Amino acid sequence: MKRTLLGCFFLLSLSTYAHAQAVDQQSELDEEMQVLVRSYVTQHPEVSIDDAITRLTIQTEILHVMESLRQEFAGRLTEISIQPVPDQHILVELTGSAPVANRTVSTRSGNTKVVFETGHRHTNEAFYAIVDKHRELLYRTIPGITGSMGQPGEDRLVIHIEGNEQQAEALQASISELEGVLGLSISLRPNMARSINL
Repeated sequence: MKRTLLGCFFLLSLSTYAHAQAVDQQSELDEEMQVLVRSYVTQHPEVSIDDAITRLTIQTEILHVMESLRQEFAGRLTEISIQPVPDQHILVELTGSAPVANRTVSTRSGNTKVVFETGHRHTNEAFYAIVDKHRELLYRTIPGITGSMGQPGEDRLVIHIEGNEQQAEALQASISELEGVLGLSISLRPNMARSINL
Protein backbone atom coordinates (compact mmCIF):
# COMPACT_ATOMS: atom_id res chain seq x y z
CA MET A 1 0.00 0.00 0.00
CA LYS A 2 2.81 2.38 0.91
CA ARG A 3 4.55 1.60 -2.37
CA THR A 4 1.38 2.26 -4.31
CA LEU A 5 0.87 5.61 -2.60
CA LEU A 6 4.53 6.49 -3.09
CA GLY A 7 4.30 5.53 -6.79
CA CYS A 8 1.15 7.61 -7.26
CA PHE A 9 2.77 10.58 -5.54
CA PHE A 10 5.85 10.21 -7.77
CA LEU A 11 3.74 10.07 -10.95
CA LEU A 12 1.69 13.06 -9.80
CA SER A 13 4.91 15.00 -9.15
CA LEU A 14 6.24 14.14 -12.62
CA SER A 15 3.02 15.12 -14.38
CA THR A 16 2.80 18.37 -12.39
CA TYR A 17 6.40 19.21 -13.33
CA ALA A 18 5.78 18.37 -17.02
CA HIS A 19 2.59 20.46 -16.99
CA ALA A 20 4.45 23.41 -15.43
CA GLN A 21 7.12 23.18 -18.14
CA ALA A 22 4.47 23.08 -20.88
CA VAL A 23 2.72 26.14 -19.39
CA ASP A 24 6.06 28.01 -19.25
CA GLN A 25 6.80 27.14 -22.89
CA GLN A 26 3.31 28.21 -23.98
CA SER A 27 3.69 31.46 -22.05
CA GLU A 28 6.99 32.17 -23.82
CA LEU A 29 5.38 31.45 -27.20
CA ASP A 30 2.45 33.73 -26.36
CA GLU A 31 4.83 36.55 -25.39
CA GLU A 32 6.84 36.08 -28.59
CA MET A 33 3.67 36.14 -30.70
CA GLN A 34 2.51 39.32 -28.94
CA VAL A 35 5.80 41.02 -29.82
CA LEU A 36 5.52 39.87 -33.45
CA VAL A 37 1.90 41.00 -33.70
CA ARG A 38 2.67 44.44 -32.23
CA SER A 39 5.55 44.85 -34.66
CA TYR A 40 3.39 43.75 -37.62
CA VAL A 41 0.53 46.11 -36.72
CA THR A 42 3.00 48.98 -36.27
CA GLN A 43 4.41 48.36 -39.76
CA HIS A 44 0.95 47.81 -41.27
CA PRO A 45 -1.54 49.95 -39.32
CA GLU A 46 -4.38 49.06 -41.70
CA VAL A 47 -4.26 45.44 -40.42
CA SER A 48 -6.25 44.45 -37.32
CA ILE A 49 -4.67 42.45 -34.50
CA ASP A 50 -6.72 39.35 -35.41
CA ASP A 51 -5.66 39.63 -39.06
CA ALA A 52 -2.03 40.12 -38.01
CA ILE A 53 -2.15 36.90 -35.97
CA THR A 54 -3.65 35.02 -38.93
CA ARG A 55 -1.12 36.50 -41.38
CA LEU A 56 1.85 35.64 -39.17
CA THR A 57 0.57 32.10 -38.68
CA ILE A 58 0.07 31.67 -42.43
CA GLN A 59 3.58 33.01 -43.10
CA THR A 60 5.07 30.12 -41.14
CA GLU A 61 2.78 27.65 -42.91
CA ILE A 62 3.71 28.77 -46.46
CA LEU A 63 7.49 28.59 -46.11
CA HIS A 64 7.57 25.14 -47.74
CA VAL A 65 5.38 26.47 -50.58
CA MET A 66 7.86 29.28 -51.20
CA GLU A 67 10.74 26.80 -51.27
CA SER A 68 8.84 24.65 -53.80
CA LEU A 69 8.25 27.73 -55.98
CA ARG A 70 11.95 28.60 -55.72
CA GLN A 71 12.82 25.15 -57.06
CA GLU A 72 10.08 25.10 -59.71
CA PHE A 73 11.20 28.43 -61.22
CA ALA A 74 14.93 28.24 -60.45
CA GLY A 75 15.92 29.13 -64.02
CA ARG A 76 13.72 32.27 -64.14
CA LEU A 77 13.46 33.43 -60.53
CA THR A 78 14.27 37.06 -59.86
CA GLU A 79 12.77 37.29 -56.40
CA ILE A 80 10.11 35.72 -54.19
CA SER A 81 8.51 37.54 -51.28
CA ILE A 82 5.46 37.84 -49.06
CA GLN A 83 3.62 41.07 -49.84
CA PRO A 84 1.31 42.56 -47.19
CA VAL A 85 -1.07 44.63 -49.34
CA PRO A 86 -3.74 44.72 -50.55
CA ASP A 87 -4.14 41.20 -49.15
CA GLN A 88 -1.21 39.12 -48.00
CA HIS A 89 0.10 37.14 -50.97
CA ILE A 90 3.24 35.53 -52.34
CA LEU A 91 4.82 37.52 -55.17
CA VAL A 92 7.00 35.52 -57.57
CA GLU A 93 9.03 37.77 -59.90
CA LEU A 94 10.38 36.04 -63.01
CA THR A 95 12.54 36.81 -66.03
CA GLY A 96 11.19 36.26 -69.52
CA SER A 97 7.82 37.01 -71.02
CA ALA A 98 6.17 33.57 -70.82
CA PRO A 99 3.13 34.06 -68.58
CA VAL A 100 2.42 31.92 -65.53
CA ALA A 101 -1.12 31.63 -64.17
CA ASN A 102 -1.68 32.85 -60.62
CA ARG A 103 -2.45 30.19 -58.01
CA THR A 104 -3.96 29.83 -54.58
CA VAL A 105 -2.41 27.69 -51.85
CA SER A 106 -4.36 26.45 -48.85
CA THR A 107 -3.01 25.95 -45.34
CA ARG A 108 -4.66 25.14 -42.01
CA SER A 109 -5.02 28.87 -41.28
CA GLY A 110 -6.32 30.06 -44.64
CA ASN A 111 -5.72 30.59 -48.35
CA THR A 112 -2.90 32.61 -49.90
CA LYS A 113 -2.72 33.86 -53.48
CA VAL A 114 0.47 33.32 -55.45
CA VAL A 115 0.91 36.16 -57.95
CA PHE A 116 3.39 35.82 -60.82
CA GLU A 117 5.05 38.84 -62.39
CA THR A 118 7.14 38.30 -65.54
CA GLY A 119 9.44 40.49 -67.60
CA HIS A 120 12.26 41.13 -65.14
CA ARG A 121 15.77 41.57 -66.56
CA HIS A 122 17.89 39.42 -64.23
CA THR A 123 17.53 36.26 -62.25
CA ASN A 124 18.44 36.55 -58.59
CA GLU A 125 21.66 34.69 -59.30
CA ALA A 126 22.60 36.95 -62.24
CA PHE A 127 21.81 40.09 -60.22
CA TYR A 128 24.17 39.12 -57.40
CA ALA A 129 26.82 37.96 -59.90
CA ILE A 130 26.85 41.53 -61.30
CA VAL A 131 27.20 42.97 -57.79
CA ASP A 132 29.97 40.52 -56.87
CA LYS A 133 31.85 41.18 -60.11
CA HIS A 134 31.93 44.93 -59.35
CA ARG A 135 32.25 44.80 -55.56
CA GLU A 136 35.85 46.04 -55.56
CA LEU A 137 34.91 48.96 -57.84
CA LEU A 138 32.01 49.85 -55.53
CA TYR A 139 34.27 49.93 -52.46
CA ARG A 140 36.92 51.97 -54.29
CA THR A 141 34.40 54.53 -55.54
CA ILE A 142 32.12 54.89 -52.50
CA PRO A 143 33.85 55.64 -49.19
CA GLY A 144 32.47 54.27 -45.93
CA ILE A 145 30.34 51.39 -47.23
CA THR A 146 28.84 49.51 -44.29
CA GLY A 147 26.64 47.10 -46.23
CA SER A 148 24.20 46.72 -49.07
CA MET A 149 20.76 45.40 -49.86
CA GLY A 150 19.84 44.02 -53.25
CA GLN A 151 16.39 44.40 -54.77
CA PRO A 152 16.64 42.22 -57.89
CA GLY A 153 12.97 42.73 -58.80
CA GLU A 154 13.64 46.45 -59.17
CA ASP A 155 17.18 46.07 -60.62
CA ARG A 156 18.23 48.16 -57.64
CA LEU A 157 21.16 48.06 -55.24
CA VAL A 158 20.89 50.04 -52.00
CA ILE A 159 24.31 50.79 -50.53
CA HIS A 160 24.57 51.69 -46.85
CA ILE A 161 27.24 54.25 -45.99
CA GLU A 162 28.57 55.83 -42.81
CA GLY A 163 28.43 59.33 -44.31
CA ASN A 164 25.58 61.79 -43.91
CA GLU A 165 23.09 63.10 -46.50
CA GLN A 166 25.48 65.78 -47.79
CA GLN A 167 28.21 63.21 -48.40
CA ALA A 168 25.71 60.97 -50.17
CA GLU A 169 24.62 63.90 -52.35
CA ALA A 170 28.27 64.68 -53.21
CA LEU A 171 28.66 61.11 -54.54
CA GLN A 172 25.80 61.35 -57.08
CA ALA A 173 28.08 61.84 -60.12
CA SER A 174 30.04 58.72 -59.14
CA ILE A 175 26.79 56.82 -58.56
CA SER A 176 25.61 57.70 -62.09
CA GLU A 177 28.84 56.31 -63.53
CA LEU A 178 28.53 53.13 -61.45
CA GLU A 179 24.95 52.67 -62.65
CA GLY A 180 26.23 52.78 -66.24
CA VAL A 181 28.88 50.15 -65.49
CA LEU A 182 26.66 47.78 -63.50
CA GLY A 183 23.44 48.34 -65.45
CA LEU A 184 21.57 48.64 -62.14
CA SER A 185 19.93 51.48 -60.29
CA ILE A 186 22.03 52.40 -57.23
CA SER A 187 20.94 54.45 -54.25
CA LEU A 188 22.77 55.40 -51.08
CA ARG A 189 21.39 55.06 -47.58
CA PRO A 190 23.41 57.42 -45.35
CA ASN A 191 24.05 57.38 -41.59
CA MET A 192 24.40 53.61 -41.39
CA ALA A 193 27.00 52.64 -38.79
CA ARG A 194 29.18 49.58 -39.18
CA SER A 195 27.94 46.62 -37.21
CA ILE A 196 30.17 45.51 -34.38
CA ASN A 197 30.41 41.78 -33.73
CA LEU A 198 30.47 41.18 -29.99
